[in-house]
Amino acid sequence: MASTKRARKARRRGHRASSAPTRSIDPTTSARIEFALSTLAASGKLKGSRTERLSARVDPGLIKAARAKTGLGNSQLVNAALAVLAAPDDFGPWFAAQAGRLPKDFELEL
Repeated sequence: MASTKRARKARRRGHRASSAPTRSIDPTTSARIEFALSTLAASGKLKGSRTERLSARVDPGLIKAARAKTGLGNSQLVNAALAVLAAPDDFGPWFAAQAGRLPKDFELEL
Protein backbone atom coordinates (compact mmCIF):
# COMPACT_ATOMS: atom_id res chain seq x y z
CA MET A 1 0.00 0.00 0.00
CA ALA A 2 2.74 2.47 0.95
CA SER A 3 4.72 1.76 -2.21
CA THR A 4 1.58 2.33 -4.29
CA LYS A 5 1.08 5.73 -2.67
CA ARG A 6 4.72 6.61 -3.33
CA ALA A 7 4.41 5.56 -6.96
CA ARG A 8 1.28 7.72 -7.39
CA LYS A 9 3.00 10.72 -5.79
CA ALA A 10 6.05 10.21 -7.99
CA ARG A 11 3.90 10.08 -11.13
CA ARG A 12 2.11 13.29 -10.08
CA ARG A 13 5.46 15.03 -9.63
CA GLY A 14 6.73 13.69 -12.95
CA HIS A 15 9.32 11.33 -11.44
CA ARG A 16 9.89 7.75 -12.45
CA ALA A 17 8.62 5.29 -9.82
CA SER A 18 11.06 2.61 -10.95
CA SER A 19 14.31 2.15 -9.08
CA ALA A 20 15.93 0.44 -12.06
CA PRO A 21 19.32 1.92 -12.96
CA THR A 22 19.24 4.56 -15.65
CA ARG A 23 21.94 4.79 -18.29
CA SER A 24 24.11 7.82 -17.62
CA ILE A 25 24.36 10.58 -20.18
CA ASP A 26 28.17 10.62 -19.83
CA PRO A 27 29.63 7.19 -20.76
CA THR A 28 32.72 7.63 -18.56
CA THR A 29 30.62 8.47 -15.54
CA SER A 30 28.28 5.60 -16.33
CA ALA A 31 31.22 3.19 -16.49
CA ARG A 32 32.61 4.46 -13.16
CA ILE A 33 29.24 4.01 -11.46
CA GLU A 34 28.68 0.54 -12.92
CA PHE A 35 32.22 -0.53 -11.97
CA ALA A 36 31.81 0.80 -8.42
CA LEU A 37 28.45 -0.91 -7.91
CA SER A 38 29.63 -4.24 -9.35
CA THR A 39 32.86 -4.17 -7.31
CA LEU A 40 30.98 -3.41 -4.10
CA ALA A 41 28.40 -6.12 -4.87
CA ALA A 42 31.13 -8.69 -5.58
CA SER A 43 32.87 -7.87 -2.30
CA GLY A 44 29.61 -8.29 -0.37
CA LYS A 45 29.41 -4.66 0.74
CA LEU A 46 25.99 -4.04 -0.83
CA LYS A 47 23.07 -5.39 1.19
CA GLY A 48 20.63 -5.34 -1.73
CA SER A 49 17.96 -3.35 0.08
CA ARG A 50 17.61 0.37 0.45
CA THR A 51 16.57 0.68 4.07
CA GLU A 52 18.92 3.41 5.31
CA ARG A 53 17.50 6.93 5.19
CA LEU A 54 19.78 9.92 4.59
CA SER A 55 18.93 13.58 4.82
CA ALA A 56 21.29 16.39 3.89
CA ARG A 57 21.30 19.95 2.68
CA VAL A 58 23.07 20.16 -0.66
CA ASP A 59 23.95 23.06 -2.95
CA PRO A 60 21.26 23.14 -5.67
CA GLY A 61 23.88 23.89 -8.33
CA LEU A 62 25.75 20.73 -7.40
CA ILE A 63 22.60 18.62 -7.72
CA LYS A 64 21.73 20.23 -11.06
CA ALA A 65 25.23 19.61 -12.45
CA ALA A 66 25.26 16.00 -11.24
CA ARG A 67 21.81 15.33 -12.72
CA ALA A 68 22.88 16.87 -16.04
CA LYS A 69 25.98 14.68 -16.17
CA THR A 70 24.33 11.44 -15.06
CA GLY A 71 20.65 11.70 -15.90
CA LEU A 72 19.85 10.12 -12.51
CA GLY A 73 17.14 11.04 -10.00
CA ASN A 74 17.82 12.01 -6.38
CA SER A 75 17.91 8.55 -4.81
CA GLN A 76 19.90 7.01 -7.66
CA LEU A 77 22.24 10.00 -7.65
CA VAL A 78 23.05 9.62 -3.94
CA ASN A 79 23.57 5.85 -4.31
CA ALA A 80 25.86 6.36 -7.32
CA ALA A 81 27.92 9.03 -5.54
CA LEU A 82 28.34 6.89 -2.43
CA ALA A 83 29.27 3.85 -4.53
CA VAL A 84 31.96 5.76 -6.43
CA LEU A 85 33.42 7.01 -3.12
CA ALA A 86 33.21 3.61 -1.40
CA ALA A 87 34.61 1.50 -4.25
CA PRO A 88 38.28 0.58 -3.99
CA ASP A 89 40.62 2.73 -6.06
CA ASP A 90 43.87 0.93 -6.90
CA PHE A 91 45.17 3.48 -9.39
CA GLY A 92 47.72 4.98 -6.97
CA PRO A 93 49.37 1.65 -6.02
CA TRP A 94 49.16 0.42 -9.63
CA PHE A 95 50.78 3.61 -10.95
CA ALA A 96 53.58 3.43 -8.37
CA ALA A 97 54.20 -0.22 -9.30
CA GLN A 98 54.74 0.79 -12.95
CA ALA A 99 57.95 2.66 -12.13
CA GLY A 100 60.88 1.33 -14.13
CA ARG A 101 58.77 -0.72 -16.54
CA LEU A 102 60.19 0.79 -19.72
CA PRO A 103 63.44 -0.62 -21.10
CA LYS A 104 66.52 1.55 -20.57
CA ASP A 105 66.95 2.05 -24.33
CA PHE A 106 63.34 3.30 -24.81
CA GLU A 107 63.06 6.48 -26.85
CA LEU A 108 59.92 8.44 -27.50
CA GLU A 109 59.68 9.26 -31.20
CA LEU A 110 58.44 12.79 -31.82
